[in-house]
This record gives sequence, C-alpha cells and structure tokens, in this order.
Amino acid sequence: MYNSNTQIDRNFMRRMIRSYEQDLLEIVRGECEHPNHAQIEADLRLLEELRGQTFSPLAQTVSF
Repeated sequence: MYNSNTQIDRNFMRRMIRSYEQDLLEIVRGECEHPNHAQIEADLRLLEELRGQTFSPLAQTVSF
C-alpha cells in the first residue's frame, strides 16, 4: 500500500477544506433526503475539526 507524509501549505489546505465544505453544503441544501446524508454530516464535522487544525502553530503532515 502506498503511504507517504506530504507537507502542504496551510493556505492551500484552508482553500481545499473551504471548497469541499461548499460542495457538501450545496448537496445538503439541494436535496431533501440525500442517500449519503449521514456521511455528508460526518464529513462536515471532520472539516470543521481540520479547519481548526490549520491554525495550529505546530508542524503537521498529511498522510495519504
């Protein structure tokens, strides 16, 4: 399995998180009952946590 630690600019991560969050919010607003509604809600909670971490002064890496 491929596994690496990659350094990514914090501003890039913020933009990526914001973009994905906007996509998810559009799905939630556009559909009364989306089949993956529970997963979307879970992803939105995770994005909120990740956004908070992008402001941390600690060094961080993203593992793929």
